[in-house]
Amino acid sequence: MKVETKQELMQRLSSVKPKLQTNFGVLYIGFFGSFAKDNISPNSDVDILVEMKESDFDSVAGLQIFLESLLERHVDLVRKRSRLKPSFLNRIQKDLVNV
Repeated sequence: MKVETKQELMQRLSSVKPKLQTNFGVLYIGFFGSFAKDNISPNSDVDILVEMKESDFDSVAGLQIFLESLLERHVDLVRKRSRLKPSFLNRIQKDLVNV
């Protein structure tokens, strides 16, 4: 079932957090954007910030596929890393909801 609210998103991500840590090496996960602001439309995607042990293609692609299947929405996955522009990270952190 397609995730429709901020609360549903938090509940689904929280319920799979141990699996995300074990299967994909997720150290941190949070969301920002329209879901964090409660400004959700039928076509809204889910903007997710993650920090991962390994950021190889297979881990990142696998995580994105898993999350899109879980949430039934397009997921924009942003990896927290040193090359992330500080101005972009600051914008994200204003609305960031930690899971």
